Amino acid sequence: MKVKLSDIIEAIDFMSGDPFQSCEGFIHIESGKIYLRSEYLDAIDLEELPGNLDDTDLYLPLPTKNDLGLGSQLPVCFAEEYAPDLYNEVQAMFRHQGAFGRFKDWADRHQLLAAWYRFEKECSEREIKAWCSMHNIQFIN
Repeated sequence: MKVKLSDIIEAIDFMSGDPFQSCEGFIHIESGKIYLRSEYLDAIDLEELPGNLDDTDLYLPLPTKNDLGLGSQLPVCFAEEYAPDLYNEVQAMFRHQGAFGRFKDWADRHQLLAAWYRFEKECSEREIKAWCSMHNIQFIN
């Protein structure tokens, strides 16, 4: 199957941004078309979803960022690499809710926000490409 890498990244970002973690993504195995399903999506803006999205012979479920190891452990890895003396501080942030907001404020205060966004993008693309490779997904432009 062939899919645009940017479409997969966009879908995974969208799914992972759902605070209720109810959004699911699927790739049609033959066409490479991506579908998103969530009770919170506005049905007016979306085309009709196929009724057989759960058929794993036809559709491949997309992973979330957490499935790919890109959740709360990623900022901790970032701190380990970019601010090792502050590693424990960042690790402690992720023991409580709202950690990503506090982490971004922390990164901004330490002038590391731009580095964080680059790090996050590079890690995300690497892990998504590895997942795609495991599922024989090829990329188109």
